[in-house]
Amino acid sequence: MKLKKIIKLIFFCAGTLILTILVYSIVPRVSNPSPEFQTELTYGNPIAKEVENILTPKEEPQRTRAVIILQNEKIVYEYGPTDKIMNTASIRKSIMGLLYGIAVNKGLIDINKTLVELEIDEYPPLTAQEKSATIQDLLMAKSGIYLPAQGEHDSQITDRPERGSHKPGSYFFMNNFDANALGPIFIQETGVSIGKFMEEYIAKPLGMQDFSEDNVIVGDPWFWPKKKSMHEQYYIYMSTRDLARIGAMVANNGRWGKKQIFPENWIKDSTTSYSNLKENHINYGRYDGFGYQWWIASDNKSIWADGYGERFLIINPNKNLTLVEQNFTGNSFLTTGLWLKNRNMDSGLENLIKAHLM
Repeated sequence: MKLKKIIKLIFFCAGTLILTILVYSIVPRVSNPSPEFQTELTYGNPIAKEVENILTPKEEPQRTRAVIILQNEKIVYEYGPTDKIMNTASIRKSIMGLLYGIAVNKGLIDINKTLVELEIDEYPPLTAQEKSATIQDLLMAKSGIYLPAQGEHDSQITDRPERGSHKPGSYFFMNNFDANALGPIFIQETGVSIGKFMEEYIAKPLGMQDFSEDNVIVGDPWFWPKKKSMHEQYYIYMSTRDLARIGAMVANNGRWGKKQIFPENWIKDSTTSYSNLKENHINYGRYDGFGYQWWIASDNKSIWADGYGERFLIINPNKNLTLVEQNFTGNSFLTTGLWLKNRNMDSGLENLIKAHLM
């Protein structure tokens, strides 16, 4: 009798554990809110039929893809679930560059402060040369700090320069240390979480339809062990249509509608190139410059944010045009794991570029 009770207890505990794991794996880490401050995007004149034919897939994409184009803040093309919350991946870095602009304008952050003044360190400890890097160096990806960082991949690992090989401010290298360190520095200096600051000073003024401060997560969303670091990676989950609002605001020199949301001088400063990537030892393809966490393509005077998993934000200020593509890479433990298993990189970038240039 006693043995039967023990067996029942074991099965009960095992069943409870399995159910808990199942629920944990399928429940989204982020969700689509319905904020009180949201406003509807309006529609403009649709793009030319020839451009629409280029953009619209001839067959169903291998994974969920959303594309939207805004011109003068109005939708001129839309495809897929543009309201679906997705991980913006490295596009987060460009958004962080904008957040710094607001904080600087409010006198909360001085980008000339060094890491030693900010009391910023790392594992292993930073050297005196590395600590002389400023916030501005981090924004330009010129910190000269070449240490493993959370969320890095591909060339960030294989092409990383030797530690101490370049002084801060002298050499561009797209290093996740710089981007990640900007997160805790921002929180430290402003005293406000990234999500809360972003909701107050970006989402509300732009009338975002799908944003909540809870959709900005510092640290791994799934609690997987990460590389040991004092500077956790932060994740920004956004819908494609809300991301397009940011691009449209940048395209219009910081304005949204009749209101100046961002300081115009910061938009100019952050989208000015401080590096000639053609002189760099790494081939950055379509980009030849880099601002404050924004990529620059000088041949067509466009500004880019680029995220792993084939997601892009393309801004053409001359045409007041914003093009955004996002691909769904999961928002729960299960869906993220399934994507990581096959890493489907299905993308419509080639056609997006064609549409941008027409």
